[in-house]
Amino acid sequence: MKFVTNVDKERFDAFARAHELNHYSKTSPFISFKAPEYHSGELLGVENEAGELIASAVMLEKRMMVPPVRFHYVQYGFNLDIADRELIRFFSGKLYEYSRAKGAAFLRMDFNITRREHDRNGNVVEDGFNHEYITQILQECGYTHLGYNYGYSGNWMSRFTYRLDLDRPWNQIKKGIKRFSYYTNKNETRLVRVHEASREELSVLVESQHELSEKLGFKPKDVHYFEKLWDCYQDDVHYYVVTTNYHQAKLNIEKELKETEEHLPVLKDPNRIEAAQKNIEAMKKEIKEIEDSGYDVDKEQVLGAKFIIMQGVNVWNVNMYTVKTLMNFRGAFALHSYALQDLYAKGAKTYDFEGISGSMDPKDEYYGQTDFKKSFGGDYLEFLGEFDAVFRPSQYAAWKRTNWFISHARRRLRYLFYRKK
Repeated sequence: MKFVTNVDKERFDAFARAHELNHYSKTSPFISFKAPEYHSGELLGVENEAGELIASAVMLEKRMMVPPVRFHYVQYGFNLDIADRELIRFFSGKLYEYSRAKGAAFLRMDFNITRREHDRNGNVVEDGFNHEYITQILQECGYTHLGYNYGYSGNWMSRFTYRLDLDRPWNQIKKGIKRFSYYTNKNETRLVRVHEASREELSVLVESQHELSEKLGFKPKDVHYFEKLWDCYQDDVHYYVVTTNYHQAKLNIEKELKETEEHLPVLKDPNRIEAAQKNIEAMKKEIKEIEDSGYDVDKEQVLGAKFIIMQGVNVWNVNMYTVKTLMNFRGAFALHSYALQDLYAKGAKTYDFEGISGSMDPKDEYYGQTDFKKSFGGDYLEFLGEFDAVFRPSQYAAWKRTNWFISHARRRLRYLFYRKK
């Protein structure tokens, strides 16, 4: 095996995009996207005896003034055959040596390699797969594992996600999505519609995130962030916007209400009569809510947007924001269901929801997000987590102290500034 640097972009990306471990951050456009936050980036790999590329990694370099530290970062680790323990040891060791030789204080890698197998409720499957041997190999190569902690507890990348397998018949996928037909029919009546949007419509995504920003107190991304992401990944981008017309939706509900009321006298089954009466009351209440909330305007109104990157057969939900609306106008469901069908038709085999907290406790503040993503029937994945190879302990310690202080201060200030009182 041979460690190689400055791998040709086309060769590197062809290998990465076809790899089952790939993530869009593990291909060459990521270097451009992360500039100037990261000073530079390199495409590294391993060749076999025949000169074929058998492993790849994107290594970014960051240079800080305070404290004066240079470090390297490999987001989501490397692409390689995780069954090849010799290759893992070789590449991990070479990355360690290369980063140290380049003068870095430390090298961080946070892998998107699964740790142990879980069922969809997050419980460990005792006789399922176990990839903790990779942690052991990395530790033997000089890396320190930073622990199996809560998913949103300071990790640079989420340690948990739901991923939906699309490599099967569509009817089987649809069957696994909770209340798919029910929510689809509700949205059709209420004219909740999704369309593929252009780069010029990115402002919709920016505007849609403000409500969540005010709730959670984080700094919203501006349109330049999404424009840069779009420009770096270009043909890999799939962008969707969801809208409705509340006035026309109200007219549809009124029509359905009238039909239900006219049909009620002919019903004989007490259960069906009771169900129809409940439906009548629910529709009357919804019509009143549309009117009382000031939504009853005859124009197209935005409910949210979704930014997706698809490389090869793999799909990642990069960002999705929806605005708060009435219960039966399910914009988030519409965005996911439309994107799933659209990208399935374009050859997608996996659909990654890009992050959950990892907690299945209903009291967890992110449980609603987790439960929603779970409802699409994907697999619960736990990744190995973060690893640091430390070459200059004093600089590393200074960076940790400074980074902790700056991160906490920044989060606090953003919370105070952006959260709506």
